[in-house]
Amino acid sequence: MSWNLQKSVMDNDILVVDDNIVNLKVLCKVLENNGYHTRAACDGEQALESVAQQKPDLILLDVVMPGIDGFEVCSRLKAAPATSEIPIIFITASDTVESKIKGFEVGAADYIPRPLQMPEVLARVQNQLIAQQYYRHAEEEKERLQKILAALPIPYAISSVETGMLIEMNEKARNAVHLQEEEVSQTLALDLYKNPQDRERLLQDVRENGLVTNQEVDFVTTKGKTLTTLYNATPLKIGNEDVFFVAFNDITKRKEMEKALEVAARTDYLTGILNRRAFSETAMAERYRANRNEHPLCVLMIDIDYFKKINDTYGHDIGDEALKLLVELIGHDLRTSDALGRIGGEEFVLLLPETHFEGAQILAERIRERIENNVMDLPCGGAMKMTISGGLLEWDQDTSYEEALKIVDERLYRAKRNGRNQIISE
Repeated sequence: MSWNLQKSVMDNDILVVDDNIVNLKVLCKVLENNGYHTRAACDGEQALESVAQQKPDLILLDVVMPGIDGFEVCSRLKAAPATSEIPIIFITASDTVESKIKGFEVGAADYIPRPLQMPEVLARVQNQLIAQQYYRHAEEEKERLQKILAALPIPYAISSVETGMLIEMNEKARNAVHLQEEEVSQTLALDLYKNPQDRERLLQDVRENGLVTNQEVDFVTTKGKTLTTLYNATPLKIGNEDVFFVAFNDITKRKEMEKALEVAARTDYLTGILNRRAFSETAMAERYRANRNEHPLCVLMIDIDYFKKINDTYGHDIGDEALKLLVELIGHDLRTSDALGRIGGEEFVLLLPETHFEGAQILAERIRERIENNVMDLPCGGAMKMTISGGLLEWDQDTSYEEALKIVDERLYRAKRNGRNQIISE
């Protein structure tokens, strides 16, 4: 940000107020000779009238005057919003500490003692006009920044680096976190982060790198809902305050869609359990974990007996319902560490980590009995029962995944050849 201050302060308009006509003329003459535009007032009343007609850039104000003195004139001008920013320099013969304190209390910007030293007068006038010009530019830049921010099409928030309090949020940001406009200035920015340590981490990134771009950060709304955002931040200075400017896009729906797609890529569309590829990845990961921890690992493959007959007799819709019911019945005995996958039409594989062979045999038989004893009600009336056949293996580390599947598959078909509705484990 750069400010153009090439316009000379000499072009500014100065109101000189003094009840001594000689002093008034001399001071105006000196200022005019140095390029300033001047106006004169002989007392407090004239001064207030002159300011009401046109605001000056600076006022040189005599303190001791008949009627309304300089302190009162200054107090009235500072009390009015339209004139409160006009810098006022007191001119007085009284150089006491008490007089100066009173002047600063009513709003004076500076004090020049009599007798006047014109080089000092000119220096103090110039200093105040330059300071005022910087102030005006700062206000203009602040207003320009506010207009730019208001035009932003994305949500943004500004918070104080020192206090952590929110300073400003546009309507899009307030709506995103369900915050009312009057609540903004009373809210800690930290309260909007789902993980409070994120704000300090991001602040540190900004301090070190000057910018944070396109980071995924979770906010929490005032209603307790998680809001996943694509987060950008930069430091700014507004006036003398260091602030943290954050712009973000709500990508919650996108993340939910990505998660749904990821789940869909790993899930069997009909039963909701792992598909063949996802089960294979899970099995390999469990095999590695079992090797590392020297834990047992068992594999059970099951298949619905006479499934083709179910489809032919009752239709494929009933066949699909039978598959979903099978998964539900198996799920009664599963732990969170177990994994169930569908690797074929009616073929399912169950992975049992940290399970000894005897325990796996008991579980397999329990599953078989539950399915055999279950009665499935049919939409058209009546009921149907089904059974399963299966093959069980204690999977050792010297056997590959493909070999393990081949072994349980062979045992499953041996169970079918032996009359079905049984689990073969050797």
